[in-house]
Amino acid sequence: MKRTKYVGPAAIVLIAWMAFALTSTAGAEVVYPKLLIKAEVLAESLEAPNLRIVDCRRKVEDYQMGHIPGAVFLNVFGKLRTTSPSGVIGVRRMLEEQEEVFGRTLGITSETMVVLYDDTGWDATRLFWELSYAGHEKVAILYGGWPEWQKKGLPVSTETPGIKPQVFISRPNPEILATTGYVLANLSNPKVALLDCRPPEQFVGTKKHPKAAVAGRIPGAVNVFTLTNWENKTYLKPPDELEEVFEDKGITRDKIIVNYCNTGYLASNTYFVLKVLGYPNVKMYDFSWVEWSGKDYLPKTVQIK
Repeated sequence: MKRTKYVGPAAIVLIAWMAFALTSTAGAEVVYPKLLIKAEVLAESLEAPNLRIVDCRRKVEDYQMGHIPGAVFLNVFGKLRTTSPSGVIGVRRMLEEQEEVFGRTLGITSETMVVLYDDTGWDATRLFWELSYAGHEKVAILYGGWPEWQKKGLPVSTETPGIKPQVFISRPNPEILATTGYVLANLSNPKVALLDCRPPEQFVGTKKHPKAAVAGRIPGAVNVFTLTNWENKTYLKPPDELEEVFEDKGITRDKIIVNYCNTGYLASNTYFVLKVLGYPNVKMYDFSWVEWSGKDYLPKTVQIK
């Protein structure tokens, strides 16, 4: 394995949280505020202590064929999702189960700096939200993901690193979670904006998730499909372009933003986008439309075009 430059125990934390400029896929230089880390910077930090890189791609075969040196594998889609007591699929596991995954499976402690990557843009952001909800704030995502790492010709390994099980202590952050009751109580609150992160056809009601009881949306919600925030799935669009889209929809910094989708997967992706942009008050309704649509007493809007 190619040796890498050691940058000191605190450097990786600083690197991940400082603003950086880079050239976008469109050729323009943009500055991202924080929570993203450049591939070249991570490559120089691979030997930093208290660093855990997590490969969030879905196929272990892809990981075995090649991954970032030192990265451990976690199928977020398969390992961290479960079914709620009310039958909502794909939602987060109990905190005790998360602690097992984060501590014993991934070897993360409160001192660990975590860097996540995938090749689809969906899974790393889901793990980002779950770690954030569990109170772990030292988390960043690799800009461009695995495609960027490969494009830069950076070191690749086929070795599976040993993991020393650790004790992960959750410190839940309820401020970033929205429940059904919270959403219902704030439907008419002008200080709360509901952001539907699903594809437009699900928002207007021409299509629905297989597990949703009916098609439609939560009343008062606006729609920005989360994949439209990215170029080629893993490259975040320039901040000024993203902010213009959100502001046009009434998603402004003075409001509490509540993201939802069908089961929270897309909503957690938009949660990450808004946090990168520096939105101060963002929540994720992780049971989302699959739960909401199945409760007869909850109001619904259907607008088929």
